[in-house]
Amino acid sequence: MQKKIIALAVAGLVSGFAVAQSNVTIYGVVDQSYLYSKSNSGLAAGGDYKFSGMRDGNDNGLNGTRLGFKGEEALGNGLKAIFNLELRLWANDGVQTNQMRQSFVGLNSATMGTVTLGRQYSAAGDLVGNNSSNGYTTINPGNVFQGVGGQQIVSAGGNARQSNMIKYVSPTFSGFTGRANYSFSDTLGSSSTAYQVGADTDDNTRWALSADYTNGPLNVDVIYARTSSARVSTAISATAAAGWGGTPVAILGTEGNDINEWYVGGAYDFKVVKLFGSYQSLKNGNSNAIAVTGSKLWQVGLSVPVGANGKVMLEYADIKFKQDNNVDALQQNGKNKGWGLGYQHDLSKRTALYAFVSSLDYGDRTATINGVTALGAAASQGGIATAAQGERQTNFNMGLRHAF
Repeated sequence: MQKKIIALAVAGLVSGFAVAQSNVTIYGVVDQSYLYSKSNSGLAAGGDYKFSGMRDGNDNGLNGTRLGFKGEEALGNGLKAIFNLELRLWANDGVQTNQMRQSFVGLNSATMGTVTLGRQYSAAGDLVGNNSSNGYTTINPGNVFQGVGGQQIVSAGGNARQSNMIKYVSPTFSGFTGRANYSFSDTLGSSSTAYQVGADTDDNTRWALSADYTNGPLNVDVIYARTSSARVSTAISATAAAGWGGTPVAILGTEGNDINEWYVGGAYDFKVVKLFGSYQSLKNGNSNAIAVTGSKLWQVGLSVPVGANGKVMLEYADIKFKQDNNVDALQQNGKNKGWGLGYQHDLSKRTALYAFVSSLDYGDRTATINGVTALGAAASQGGIATAAQGERQTNFNMGLRHAF
């Protein structure tokens, strides 16, 4: 009898634990590929830069390797508490960077929408990947050129996610969904040992508004985003920091003007082929030595199903950008273009094989501009083969992705 009571008690504890944890999901992605990359080095000595080796999906692939936890708790009356913690990993060498892709908590209501707080995808980051044949992949030339054009917010790269954010997503009404986000500035530093000289709390704040319309095969996205009072910061000595009441290195920033961006994109699925396209424009009110003060980026693409489990993806992108400044050789405008072609074969709903080739042309410009590579020279594929203006970069990779 006593044994039966003990057995029932253990079963009850196990059952209670399972129920308590049933609303938490552990998920992740492991993405590994072989990469061959070749480009002109952009160095004074000239020559080509070549790479051949393994890369993680964070650098070159379908998806970045990650481990995540997400869940929800019903609070009653249709209201739920939600959370997401998602860690970036590099599976090719086992490095864990302590970088959270996402880390937020929020409330969700079917009738009122969702409010979330923390590091997360912006209103733009939620949508940009919808209008590309290969989404956020680093093979996509449009994604690469967003860094060239100085895009701060409407970007499929690192700016797709932002920290210190409050975001609202509306319910969907007749196919329309609205989004809004505001990211508080971290200009003042993240701890009491960091100092800003002359900084305002609204410097480098970011906000965005977007509208998404989805109806059957049609998707259309419109986004407006802004960085307010963009601040360019440089480090100063610890001695100067001590004068402000502490011993760490301080940041001496120059308050600047706003950066404004517009984006419109869409996709239509004809079943035998799906078409994609987008256009985005940036206007940067700052004209420091290395600032891209304006850019216009457009891309078009298509995907074609091959059998029941495969698809071919083709993407072309073109960007024009300018620099309105008065620093000798830096007075240059530019144009870059590139294409990417890929094939993906789904072995299951969670496992896929893929292969991509891309070619990126950095325009007929000099190899470097006073040693500055941020103006189109360093838009490399995961930091591998860095090409400069006037040079071409060619990449090939094939890999395996598994999601769980």
